[in-house]
Amino acid sequence: MDIDLLIENGVIVFPKAGSFKGSLGIAGEKIVGIYDTAHGISAKERIDAGGKYILPGLLEPHAHYGYQRDFDKDFETESASAAIGGVTTVIPFYRDYRAKASLYENFPSQKKLAEENAYIDFSFHFGIINIDQLMSVQKYIEEYGITSFKFYMAYKGEEAKSTGMMGNETDDGFLLEAFSVLAKFPDTVACVHAENIEIILNLIKKYKGEGREGLAVWSESRPNLTEAESVHRAIMFARAVGCPIYIVHLSTREALEEVRHFKAEYPKIFVESCPHYLTFTKDSPLGTLGKVNPPLRTQADIDALWQGISEGLIDTIGTDHAANPKKLKVGSIWDARPGFPGTATMLPVLLSEGVNKNKISLEKVVEITAFNTAKIFNLYPRKGTIQVGSDADLCIVDLNLRKKVEHKMLKSFSDFSLYEGWTLTGWPTLTMVRGKTVMKDGEIVIPRGHGRFIPTRPQSLICE
Repeated sequence: MDIDLLIENGVIVFPKAGSFKGSLGIAGEKIVGIYDTAHGISAKERIDAGGKYILPGLLEPHAHYGYQRDFDKDFETESASAAIGGVTTVIPFYRDYRAKASLYENFPSQKKLAEENAYIDFSFHFGIINIDQLMSVQKYIEEYGITSFKFYMAYKGEEAKSTGMMGNETDDGFLLEAFSVLAKFPDTVACVHAENIEIILNLIKKYKGEGREGLAVWSESRPNLTEAESVHRAIMFARAVGCPIYIVHLSTREALEEVRHFKAEYPKIFVESCPHYLTFTKDSPLGTLGKVNPPLRTQADIDALWQGISEGLIDTIGTDHAANPKKLKVGSIWDARPGFPGTATMLPVLLSEGVNKNKISLEKVVEITAFNTAKIFNLYPRKGTIQVGSDADLCIVDLNLRKKVEHKMLKSFSDFSLYEGWTLTGWPTLTMVRGKTVMKDGEIVIPRGHGRFIPTRPQSLICE
């Protein structure tokens, strides 16, 4: 058999099926063979995995591009950063921050800019914050190939101003109507940022008026109750009309218990958490660098989330990646910009703090960073797995490789990392997208522009 590329001498990790010592054959952009021996296979090029683990390329389901900078610039630097961390597909939340009532008419041109600058493949979630956008959902699905839409329960008033969310019409009535609309279309999913903004705004006013400062008070102004109550309410609405719901960045044990209660009877619930909620507390010495929404919690919440991953209550890991520079993270906790970078360290954190500390298995990492994400967002089996016919999106991992985190090595526009100075054990050494090596030994090795837009609606259903 003659193929383009043979990756040999590796341990292939399959989602939900364990691992297998063998080799992979690649022709063009696809996986064409999985072999227990490379004997008799002719290949134009060979890569020796050296006994390391071969994982499906990761999918990043939660990133923000075009927020602080031009869209094309973020796609260049942040997709490179993603490749450093073994990510082969990113799904940013797209909103036109420069047009408050945007109907996304500029999407084709923005997609073209992204393809000209991306190192890895990508799709999008669209933010829906007003009725005009909601009434355009069918167009977004049929013409643009977008099937996931984000709703923000958390941003009104001053909170909306700080995040470019002016004009957000999301109240309970809007949310229920939106879920009713999405439920009419197959393969769609509602992504929900669940926090009770009325309680939060009241607490912010109170604590700010008392002159309180610091990372801990930011968490106290957005207590666990505000997430758990909103998760409960959002799931109730989704279940009432039969809409699949994806809870983004879940951070609390109370919200996880709400998920546990509903998931047993309503299988269309999917849950994402983030590495920072697995590693930092509100008392961590991060200062304003650690400001994020929802906020950092307690050790009890961290322990509950790790357990939730093990039990399958948490389906995916995303990072809420936002390429903020440090200069926007200084000053008062009330004024500092929320958010920080995270995509490049997602896998190393899960390997170092999860696999190598016996909290979760390597197979579970593959499940929550690749397989489940691809299934939820209609990218499977093209993405998220290793099987014949799938895209040759791969990540070779050295579980014993130790590196001290420095932000420059992560290639992001952000000039800091929450994990700066941490020594993490377990890193990707090679990232491949559709048969092309993008990252090798911590360096980007191809020009920008390799990445392609991947619709999340099946191609056969998309109107040409």
